[in-house]
Amino acid sequence: MRLLIVPLLSSVFFFSLLQAQSPLADLTIDAGLLKSSLRLSVQKFSSSNCAVQEGCVAGPGKRKLLRFAVATPNVGDADLVLGNPADHPELFVYSPCHGHYHFQGYALYELLDASGVVVLRGRKQAFCLADSLQYQSGAGPAKFTCDYQGISVGWADVYGNNLDCQWLDVTALRRGTYTLRVTVNPDHALPESNYDNNTAEVPVTIK
Repeated sequence: MRLLIVPLLSSVFFFSLLQAQSPLADLTIDAGLLKSSLRLSVQKFSSSNCAVQEGCVAGPGKRKLLRFAVATPNVGDADLVLGNPADHPELFVYSPCHGHYHFQGYALYELLDASGVVVLRGRKQAFCLADSLQYQSGAGPAKFTCDYQGISVGWADVYGNNLDCQWLDVTALRRGTYTLRVTVNPDHALPESNYDNNTAEVPVTIK
């Protein structure tokens, strides 16, 4: 198995060469898990809470949250290798509140109303891209952890709906039917063989 090493992501030319010459990772969304994990909850936040400080909720106090889990399997032909977050300032930003690194903009969360208009948008700041779940039966052993990050072929990184900021703050929205759209690697910051399968949509009812 060849490994795809991700260096400085600012070089479009470099990525073009990778896509032309090397096998690549291919990230997608597990739509089944996304749909089955949806739930609404109410939580109270203080002004010092990390979720408030990092913009995961609109403000302190009681907030209505649409929680959901996101699994991003690598179904490509190469491992996605990020390595030590401290070695990649172009990708990771250290969060003093949470005490660990965030990969900013790993996933985009959007809520659309019945007419297809985006009424709410949020971005997932991934803190650990790792081999969390074996997604394909023929996958090899897990390789990546929070210390040396990446996603192996046939494995998925999973963020459960119980994690901090794994939600959209729907406090201000009216009751009704919406569509939750989740896109992994929305800015194409990570080189993939296929960007057409990076999005999943599921129906949501806000009560």
